[in-house]
Amino acid sequence: MKKTQIIVSAAVMAMSMGMMQAHADAANKTINWTLTGDLKTTDPAKLVDTISQDTVINTGEGLYRVNAKGKAELAAAKSVKVSADGLKWTFTLRNNLKWSNGKSITAADFVYGWQRTNDPVTASGTAPIFYTGIKNDIAIQQGKAAVSSLGIKADGDHKLVVTLDHPMPQLKAELSFVGFFPQNKAFIEKTGSTYGSTAAKSISSGPYILKNWNGNDTAYTYVKNPYYWDAKDVKTKKIKIQMVTDATTGFNLYNSGKVDFTTLSPTQAQASKQNKAYKQTSLAATQYLVMNTENKLLANTDVRRAIQYAINRQQLTSKVLAGSGSPAKTYIPAGLVKDPNSGEDFAKAAATGVVKYDKKNAAAYWEKGVKAVGDASKNIVIMTDDTDTQKQAATYIQAQLEANLKGLKVTIKSVANKPQLAALQSHNFDIAIQTWNADYSDPIEMMNLLTTGSSYNYGKWSDSDYDKYVTAASTTDANNAKTRFKDLIKAEQIIEKKVGVVPLNYSSVASFWRPSVKDVQLNQVGNTFDFKYAVKH
Repeated sequence: MKKTQIIVSAAVMAMSMGMMQAHADAANKTINWTLTGDLKTTDPAKLVDTISQDTVINTGEGLYRVNAKGKAELAAAKSVKVSADGLKWTFTLRNNLKWSNGKSITAADFVYGWQRTNDPVTASGTAPIFYTGIKNDIAIQQGKAAVSSLGIKADGDHKLVVTLDHPMPQLKAELSFVGFFPQNKAFIEKTGSTYGSTAAKSISSGPYILKNWNGNDTAYTYVKNPYYWDAKDVKTKKIKIQMVTDATTGFNLYNSGKVDFTTLSPTQAQASKQNKAYKQTSLAATQYLVMNTENKLLANTDVRRAIQYAINRQQLTSKVLAGSGSPAKTYIPAGLVKDPNSGEDFAKAAATGVVKYDKKNAAAYWEKGVKAVGDASKNIVIMTDDTDTQKQAATYIQAQLEANLKGLKVTIKSVANKPQLAALQSHNFDIAIQTWNADYSDPIEMMNLLTTGSSYNYGKWSDSDYDKYVTAASTTDANNAKTRFKDLIKAEQIIEKKVGVVPLNYSSVASFWRPSVKDVQLNQVGNTFDFKYAVKH
């Protein structure tokens, strides 16, 4: 028996050592990833794009983090206590939280970060997400209250007290968003206006540290953060990211073994569906047309209705996008959340049926609208980014509008991500193709984007009834789920009927994904790629 035990023990030890070596080998394998846009900033208060958000989620962390099932779970916080009336949330932080410079992360860092994001002086791109009920958030952003009055206080180094103006059923999901991450006051004051502009001017609180980015590089690296509280579960030491906007380039890089992930053009996706590396993932995202209502033609509701009816979404998704995504019937994407009144998907419950292809209605509304606007120019420009997929979509939409709306002349302007964003923010465009991936599993975030005065309301569309229902869902009806969702459904239906935007398709990602790369979390909501548990075997 002793001899047998010795042999078994030796075998177990050998197996254990082999597993340890395998894990070590995997950790030393670099993952090579591609993204279709450039990194603009690592400042969680300033970012307005998904590429920057992807970087900040991998180099930072808030009170919650979205797990593989799309649910928010405690992260920097180890526990939370909510008052009976839902207005006071008390978080206890983990004791071993540290910045990537080795300094402790405390409750004061969260207070500073939230206050800085809401401070009008910061001109934050993520501040609008606070516009839902944290005490004094709206008043502060409007310059009507002191920043120090925001509903967040530190009680010692490890306790954080959040106070709300009214119950927020979506708060748990919201707090996983980058705008709620801690911010390091000493580091930000030292770097000043250059904070977040390069890797050296960035600081991490999450799984990885950003390296090799000078602010203009199209390639950069994530390196494992040894100070991260959960570093033991971060399996990969290095992840290399590079921007690839041309699908052919990405396709060739993948096939030559130089990258482990690349998105595919519609044509590539159609030809690659039998490949074992092919993966298509649905996102809680909608692609739509934003129309600038400062343009006299597009300010007319009937003209916008004509445009909405003039596009064959079934053909767009099946032929042009090669099955990548599905025809949109609503602004809020399918699969985001269920309506508690009907139990149906929110998008299905809210659809009015007016977001569809109807040549007869398109022609009738066009004629009516054109007559009403008189001598307004019938020449418009569709602005799109410089990816193959969006350029193909723009070309199809151009043909549809010119064929179905008599006398309309459409040109396409394809621009890189940065100038496109600048044009949107300055309202210097006619029509733009946009995609919005919901930041958390509740319609209110995307609804807020189209309210009057929102910094994300690039088309400056405005409707008082719409604003009324969105406000009710965030305030008086916030604690009654069924009434609240009735408000949100009414708001969605106003977008459809009065054409706040023109929904095109619910998005998905068609890609080549190397089978040896495991546990990259592709989120349907929030940031797209989370590499915390990623490993390459």
